[in-house]
Amino acid sequence: MAATNSKRDINIFVFVHDDIPATITTSIYADHFQPFVKELESFIDRKFHVVFGRGAPYSQFNYKGDDTLRTLRSWETLGLQYLRSANSEGFETGPLDQVVLLTRENLNEKTAGAALLWPPLNTGNFAIASLTSRLNVGHEVGHLLGARHEHSEIQYNGWWCETYMTPQPNPLRSICYSFSQKNRENIKNHLASKN
Repeated sequence: MAATNSKRDINIFVFVHDDIPATITTSIYADHFQPFVKELESFIDRKFHVVFGRGAPYSQFNYKGDDTLRTLRSWETLGLQYLRSANSEGFETGPLDQVVLLTRENLNEKTAGAALLWPPLNTGNFAIASLTSRLNVGHEVGHLLGARHEHSEIQYNGWWCETYMTPQPNPLRSICYSFSQKNRENIKNHLASKN
């Protein structure tokens, strides 16, 4: 008798903000999601499903401002509303499912993306990520899964590259499209605590 994998898949519900033109939407998955989903699935035994959506009030959310925590708290309120609505319509969501707002621009001059994290594990379910870099989405989802800035690395793959959790990317380096070994362990440890 074959053993079955009882671990839940993880859904990433992505709301595409209205400020992202339709001409860009066809390449969003390939450019911003596929590399980090492939990376995550290479070292954990769960599947990730990226579900895109658009529509008010989610895609019209006012994400710009200097108070990033307040913005994230407001996004959390909308995200919880969405998850409750999905559950009431028969779509079963789990504790690891995430709600991400994808934006064309940064939240402010200093912030390209942000994740709402809660102690003690510093993980969460809600994030905002801009398309200003192909690093941003993987970085914010990494935070939601327990990855940390201090465990990022600069690696060499023919040129110096930065792993997903690099806090301040250097434009002279490329993106590794991977997590450091330590952040892989952080993510595995976090997911091991969930079913």
